Amino acid sequence: MLLLATILFAVAFGTGLLAVYQILVRDRDPVVARLRDLRARTVAARPEVKKERAWTLADALATLGGFLPTRESDESLRSGLERAGIRAPRAELVFLGTKVFLAFTSGLAWVTISYALARPMGSILLQGGIAVVVGFYFPTFWLYRKGEARKAQIQAALADTLDLLVVCVEAGLALNAAIERVGREVELSSPALSDELLLANQEIQTGLARSEALRRLARRTGVEDIYALTAMLIQAEKLGASIAQSLRAHAESMRTKRRQRAEQAARKAGIKLAFPLVFMIFPALLIVILGPAAIQLMQALAAQSTH
Repeated sequence: MLLLATILFAVAFGTGLLAVYQILVRDRDPVVARLRDLRARTVAARPEVKKERAWTLADALATLGGFLPTRESDESLRSGLERAGIRAPRAELVFLGTKVFLAFTSGLAWVTISYALARPMGSILLQGGIAVVVGFYFPTFWLYRKGEARKAQIQAALADTLDLLVVCVEAGLALNAAIERVGREVELSSPALSDELLLANQEIQTGLARSEALRRLARRTGVEDIYALTAMLIQAEKLGASIAQSLRAHAESMRTKRRQRAEQAARKAGIKLAFPLVFMIFPALLIVILGPAAIQLMQALAAQSTH
């Protein structure tokens, strides 16, 4: 109980310090004050926009995440969210608030259930701490798995998409128009890659340089082949080489890489099957095949020992 009280006091003290910093330092920042005034003027100039809206769970989680000692411009967290396909305006704060909420609720639930079952206090605190850690890092694990699944989906559809891009460019379309056309064509087969291509095309249309839009596309996806494609397109544009020929050569190398990855996965299948065969299937087969013989041998030995 003393340890639990100490932890609660430390959490309350840290939250109080963050609140004092929020009130005394951040609110007096001239940049923050200027942005607040501009936001208030913008809302006042648009009476059709509702100033009050319903309080949602995302608002609560974002408010909770705002107390964490991190900045909204954390590149690693933003990159992870972008690679998972999450681009909401307050996604970072909602994600951090979700981590804190799950950590608190999982720890509290475990401590409550263990206390109701009359378990020892030492084990309750230890297991409660483990539950807090698991609840805090579970959203990170979920975000990593979601990003890896989206990355694999983009990787699988990239070779065919590049073939379509080659066809469009060789048919006479400009590269920007070809990117938009291919992005709409692959919407059903690969929604993730379609969203990324259409977003890159929108960035180019809004005035961003094509090279920078392609670099942002590679950073958002995290796929090595898109990094290589981006470098090839930027280099071809700088040197004045033919985009169609460069894309065709890169598409051929992409098909070769895809075939090599498939062959590599096929070779790994035998090694991956070794563990379930040795530890799960073979013991059951040995019991079924040698079990009756072992029983008969034991009966024969027991009969001989009686004589």
